[in-house]
Amino acid sequence: MAVSLYGLRYKIAAAAVLKAAARRGARLPGARGAVTAAAQMLQPEGEATGSYRGLAAGLLRDALRGETGGEALTYDAVAGLVPAAVTERPPQVETLRAAAERTGAAADLIALGAACRKSYIADFDASAEAYEQAFAANPKDLRAVEGTVVSGARSHFDWPRIWAVAGTLKPSRGPLAASATSATGATRDDSAAGAARPPGAEFWDAVDPLFGPAPDAAALHRAQEALSRHEKHIGSLHQLLIETIAERVQFLGAFGTGARLRGLMAQNRVQELRRIPLESALWLKHLLGAYAWLEQDRALRRTAARPPVDTSDPAVARQVEKLRADVALFGGDPEPLRVHAARRAEEAAAWGAALPAEQRMAELVAGRRVAVVGPAAGDQDLGELIDSYDVVVRTNLRRPLDPERSAQIGTRTDISYYAALDLIRGYDQIAQTVESGQVQLAVTRPHCLPAFEHPPSWLRFAPFEFGLHFRGAPLGIQRILYDLLQHGPAEIGLFHADFYAGEETLAPGYRDDALQFGPHSQANDPVVMHDLSFEFRFTQRLVRAGLVTPHGTAAEVLGLSAQQYLQRLEDRSPLSGSRHG
Repeated sequence: MAVSLYGLRYKIAAAAVLKAAARRGARLPGARGAVTAAAQMLQPEGEATGSYRGLAAGLLRDALRGETGGEALTYDAVAGLVPAAVTERPPQVETLRAAAERTGAAADLIALGAACRKSYIADFDASAEAYEQAFAANPKDLRAVEGTVVSGARSHFDWPRIWAVAGTLKPSRGPLAASATSATGATRDDSAAGAARPPGAEFWDAVDPLFGPAPDAAALHRAQEALSRHEKHIGSLHQLLIETIAERVQFLGAFGTGARLRGLMAQNRVQELRRIPLESALWLKHLLGAYAWLEQDRALRRTAARPPVDTSDPAVARQVEKLRADVALFGGDPEPLRVHAARRAEEAAAWGAALPAEQRMAELVAGRRVAVVGPAAGDQDLGELIDSYDVVVRTNLRRPLDPERSAQIGTRTDISYYAALDLIRGYDQIAQTVESGQVQLAVTRPHCLPAFEHPPSWLRFAPFEFGLHFRGAPLGIQRILYDLLQHGPAEIGLFHADFYAGEETLAPGYRDDALQFGPHSQANDPVVMHDLSFEFRFTQRLVRAGLVTPHGTAAEVLGLSAQQYLQRLEDRSPLSGSRHG
């Protein structure tokens, strides 16, 4: 039996109560063995994930966990890289594929899909196919739906195919019901002459064409009107259903509509998670992220100060401390983040698990003026100002800087940041660039660590990333700013960053396969994996707090209101000109 997430609020609260009770009970003499035995009895034979019994067994085992650590490092979805007894290794895709082919079980297919979509593997076609097969095996497993949407949008970009799965989440009851129900709850056949249309028929008649092969501007306009008319009811839809619509309208150039839908998702998430005990810090992260998206600062601070999670587990206490530091930074105070980063470095060193190149990063950044140069196209002569900084940071540097553009972009690079996918695909070229002395240090994301059994001395893995996201992850520029602020720079200047609001997507040669939306394009990621509206507003907060000083285009764009920025995306960004079905 696969796990359904309907009634999520009550399931999370029940899980939190079970876990807390087991943790308290395990302190009694002899009780620890009883809890272990109960977990072994609950765990289904041969099924690692995907059942209620399996989840209950996992909760009991988590409740027994004490202080963990070691000389290795592993990735924690909330805390980032943490000391561990065993080094995390990449998933064995072929082994997972063999298991999925042998059993055909949804849980095994989902495990395969999750492995293939990891950014250092990035086989999104295989991931999408595995998730679709998992959905066919068990249409009630929402992990299969989520994976189909994400991996499909990052690979084949076939929206009728994606909607065939995501559209099954349409409600059968309520004001946006897509099918009428009998008194017993069974779906009625409304095709018979004279049958009443369900209350949401008009809404879905307008929304469904967005997922046709090639929706035109008129179809988008009709859908936007329907979304506006029914806005008060949209928040009651399933989160995955709203997210799929939000992504689709943005891919059609309606960034303002997409942002409003994600705002409704944030409201929905707050309603689900507030005022209940939370089973893990991951749910706390979702709740805090929703408050941050809505910019409900008072609720954000209050929840961080008194988190509804059991912090008697040292791992959870570490996660909560990290999230509190993020909340403080969101409010303009970087000091808790610096303190937390220093404490984490000390913790890793105490276990003998010091992060690679961390000391070199501190030497380069602490107390120094840092220029962050983004990938936006631009002709402003900022090169001399950029070169005047103590340290120059760029993104995805794979080749020597173009000397003909030195007046605009400067002449040197000290640190270059790489997305995991860029690093893996361009590793040989990047290694040559760094080893030739053009860059002092390369930095990538923490979850990329398993891809490197023996990382080179010039490669650093950021210890952790900004966590106030109820969906998605930080964009590159925001990740860089957050990482730098952990090391106490004297100043951060921001150059050539337009947050996709310029007339060209990226500088020539930066990432030539990511200039517009479509199949297998990295340009899809800002919509699928990130949140342009939230990232823009978060960066503005850093500027208002005096932590970042933007120059040129970056200053002009960050001077816009959030509404003006979204309108700029629709009016001027090349992304909004894409019209792929």
